[in-house]
Amino acid sequence: FRQFRYQEAAGPRDVWRRLRELSRRWLRPEERSKEQIMELLVLEQFLSILPEDIQSWVWVRHPESCAQAVALAESFQLARAEPGGAWEQQVTVRVKVEDVAPGDVEGPGALGVPPSPPSECPRQEAAEEE
Repeated sequence: FRQFRYQEAAGPRDVWRRLRELSRRWLRPEERSKEQIMELLVLEQFLSILPEDIQSWVWVRHPESCAQAVALAESFQLARAEPGGAWEQQVTVRVKVEDVAPGDVEGPGALGVPPSPPSECPRQEAAEEE
């Protein structure tokens, strides 16, 4: 729905028709209540205005409600603010692909990076249970 562009249609009437069709597929008004549709719209807007780092982190966790998205965003902020927390322990390594041959690296540990860096927020489980 949001990615549709005018150039993809044959004119104003076709644009209107396609937008209605796409919005019906997204919002499914025959299956959802007005409250559920409002929740989808507010959730989308909430996610779109979050700072980019929080937005990306929350988005990949596929929140199904605004309450869940808010809890995830708050968890992200709390984990990032904790001294010595997972966010301070992560290491970023930038390598040009042509600089490393497949046999040069046996695994993530060979680069001095923990084999499984923290990818989940320590508080995510608590947010999901709410």
